[in-house]
Amino acid sequence: MRWNTTWMLLLAAVVLFTFIYFFERTLPSSDAPAAPPPRLVSIQPQEVTAVQLRRTNHFVLRVERTNETWNLTAPISYPAADVAIEQLLSALAGMTSYTYISPEELKAGHKSIAEFGLDVPVATLTLQYAGHRTELLFGNPTASGDLAYFQTRNTAGVYVVPVDILKRLPQSANEWRDLGLVNLTGLNVDRFEVRSQGRAFAIQLANGQFILTKPTPARADKDRVMALLRKVQMEPVKAFVAEDVRTELDQFGLQPPETELVFGKGTNDLVVVQFGKSPSNDVVYARRMLNNNVVLVSRSVLEAVQVPATELRDRHLLTFDPATVDSMEIFGEEHFNLRRQGASTWLVNEPQPTLADSDLVRECLNLLSTVEGDVEKDVVTDFGMYGLAQPIRQYVLKSTTTNSAQITTNLVLSQLDVGGRRDGKVFARGSESTVYSVESRFIDRLPAAAWQVRDRRVWSFSTNQVTRLTIGHKGNVRQLLRGPGGQWKLDSSSQGLINNTHAVEETVYRLGELRATVWVDRGEGKRQLYGFRENGDKLVIELKIGDKSQVLSVEFGDFANDGYPYALAVIDGQSWIFEFPLQLYLQLGQRLFNQVTTSASANASL
Repeated sequence: MRWNTTWMLLLAAVVLFTFIYFFERTLPSSDAPAAPPPRLVSIQPQEVTAVQLRRTNHFVLRVERTNETWNLTAPISYPAADVAIEQLLSALAGMTSYTYISPEELKAGHKSIAEFGLDVPVATLTLQYAGHRTELLFGNPTASGDLAYFQTRNTAGVYVVPVDILKRLPQSANEWRDLGLVNLTGLNVDRFEVRSQGRAFAIQLANGQFILTKPTPARADKDRVMALLRKVQMEPVKAFVAEDVRTELDQFGLQPPETELVFGKGTNDLVVVQFGKSPSNDVVYARRMLNNNVVLVSRSVLEAVQVPATELRDRHLLTFDPATVDSMEIFGEEHFNLRRQGASTWLVNEPQPTLADSDLVRECLNLLSTVEGDVEKDVVTDFGMYGLAQPIRQYVLKSTTTNSAQITTNLVLSQLDVGGRRDGKVFARGSESTVYSVESRFIDRLPAAAWQVRDRRVWSFSTNQVTRLTIGHKGNVRQLLRGPGGQWKLDSSSQGLINNTHAVEETVYRLGELRATVWVDRGEGKRQLYGFRENGDKLVIELKIGDKSQVLSVEFGDFANDGYPYALAVIDGQSWIFEFPLQLYLQLGQRLFNQVTTSASANASL
């Protein structure tokens, strides 16, 4: 063994370990992200209060921020394009340099700033913020076209930055003008008018509602009014034509204007826009009185504000929120009340309190809140001619309120009066004096008697309770017996085969939770009106509930106009006629009625 060699190798290992432990582990990893380059403009965009731009030796514009809104202050006074300015400031705040040419490098290369277009800068941007003033100098684009040379006033070197920043700077003040025809920012407006020969109207905003005050007081349609407001505020100006126009208005068709659009507070007009003639089919001259300048806008803006006032009327007869209704009093074929119990349950007095069908009540409220009509007459002195002096029907919607003294009162939310009929229309009146004509199909869907809103459940049983099913079809009868396991067979008096006992079981299961689509009428004397015949289709269901037997039956008549079959069942000792669920009726035809044969042996009587 050579001990000298061994000791030398051991010493080398110790030196290597020491280097790794004390030095190598402290060296930065090549995989660590590089530090981001420093930003060139130390600003917070929200703190900038003024921006001024020059191109070469020519002044272009100055904008100033007031109450979070930008305005051009030179060479003209005009609302500015907030978004474009904020985007520029954000880009400047994040601007970094691709490379930097130091003064020493410039000197060594015998170069001057003129070679970079910075002796007379392509653009000079001056920012004012937090008591400071910073000048940013933009030179020529680089040969590649995607970069540009840049300096700040207090640096002698040259930076290379993205040319996109330079391209954001406007060539003229018009590029930073607000293109909106109407700017209501910061204005407390509660009224707007259109003044036009034969098409004038005024709309007032009160308690969150739009009200037509001219030419005839009426509720305005909120959706249509909002669409009109969006149109006049969102449609951009096509071109700026003339400034400070006070004479020669005839050439623009503004002496007098064709139409005026006015926004105001109370009796004070705050914003006025005049519309003149059209130099072409698709644009029209408009004069913004606040700045007294003439612009071109789409002709569709003028057409929108010239809409007839009748098109802006709310044609809904009633205005209320169905969720706020706690009770409804109805005067029709009979007088009855509906009252909410809890969140979704309703009771009806008939004459004793009984459960109402919550879905039918909800449909009734939704219909009342959405039904629209045509204005028959606004100023009515004789309601009798419309059958409304003593309404044929009346629906009074109420909300229950409790004061601090725990005293409960019923507040009337809305009321609908229903009058006479003419040419398929029904005259009706809401809380106003206006008489509307409404399509009769809407009114006919409203309940006129308590029984029309009773619970639509016809009966309820389980298939395990069924012992026998008798099917009558086209004068022939067949009886089916149910076994304990849900298997069905024909009784001894019936001949043939049951093709699918599982389908029979499924159909009987659905029959067990039968619900009327809608109640139509009641009483044995009404049979012929709905096409019920002695030999008509019929089902008889025999039940065994405990030690008691029960027999249920349903008969089928003609079809209603909406395609649903009429059905008759005896409920609580009274015959009820209703529209039978169509899908279930089709299943009956496929799975039960087709079990009936014309065999002479199947002649048992129902």
